Amino acid sequence: MKKYANSMFALFICMLILAPSTVYAEELAAMPVFSVIQPITGAALSSEALPESLTERLNYYLTDSFTNGSIDIQKYNDILSSGMVSENAFFANSVFVGDSLTVGFEQYCRTHDSIASDSTYFLARVSCSAKAAISDNALTKHAGIMPIYNGKVQYIEDSVSQIPNVSKMFICYGMNDLTGSTPEQFVADLQTLIGRITAKTPDLQVYVISIPCVMSDVHTGGLNNNTIQTANILLQNTCAANGWGYINISEYLMGQGNAIRPEYSSDHYVHENNYAYQVWNKVLKDYAFLEITK
Repeated sequence: MKKYANSMFALFICMLILAPSTVYAEELAAMPVFSVIQPITGAALSSEALPESLTERLNYYLTDSFTNGSIDIQKYNDILSSGMVSENAFFANSVFVGDSLTVGFEQYCRTHDSIASDSTYFLARVSCSAKAAISDNALTKHAGIMPIYNGKVQYIEDSVSQIPNVSKMFICYGMNDLTGSTPEQFVADLQTLIGRITAKTPDLQVYVISIPCVMSDVHTGGLNNNTIQTANILLQNTCAANGWGYINISEYLMGQGNAIRPEYSSDHYVHENNYAYQVWNKVLKDYAFLEITK
C-alpha cells in the first residue's frame, strides 16, 4: 500500500510538471479515436471477468503501466488530458441507433447506473430495421417504426445530424432485417444507412454492435442463430474494411449452441432483460477501455 501511495504521489508530481496545456487538452479531446475490432471467437465469452468500474480500471492502467515503463509520459498525459478517465465520458455526445433491443438498453440506462449521460442520445424504435430506414417508404409506410427525434419522425441521417455536438454513433440492427433478408443483403443495407448518416455528419465515429443471439428454437423467416453468426462475421469484416469499430456483445450473452443464455431472455424469443443489459453495459465499458488505451 505504501509503495502504491508513493507511486501515486510521484505520478501526481509528473502531472503537475508535464501536464499538457488546456489548449492541447482540448485538441486531444477533439481528435478522432481509433476504432477497435473486438474479434469474434466462435464461442461463448464470460462477462464475469470484465471490471465493473471503467474509472478504476483506467486509473490502475495508468499507474501500473507508467511505473513499469510500458507507457511513456506522453501517452500517460494524452490519456489523462483527453478527459476520458471516468465511467461515461467516452459515451458523451454519442447516439445509440437501433431497434427494440436498443430501446431496451435505453430503458435500462434510464433506471440504472450506466455508460449513458445527459449527452447520450437514443434513436431507436420497436420493429425498426436498416432496410426500412433506407427505403423510399421510410416516412410513410414505415413511419410507425422509425425513430422519433424532437417529436418528429424523420430519416435517421437527418435526426443524427441535428443532435448537438454528436461525435459517436453506436448502431445495432439486424434482428428485424434477417427475418426477410439474407445476411449479405442486411450488411449491404446497413452500409448504405451508415453511408447516408456519415454523409450528413462527416466526422462521426461509427461503432457497430453485433446482432445479439436469440433462443435456440427461434426460426422466424431467415432469423436464427446461424444467420446471426454469419451476419456478425460479415459485419466484423465490413467494420475492419471501413475503419468502424465492432463491439462483440453477442458472444458475452451466448450459451450453448450459439444461443442466448435463457437467463438473459425476457420472452424466450429475441428480447432481453436487465441482466442482459447489464452485460451490454460492461462490454461497452470494456470496449471504451480498449479504445482509450489503444
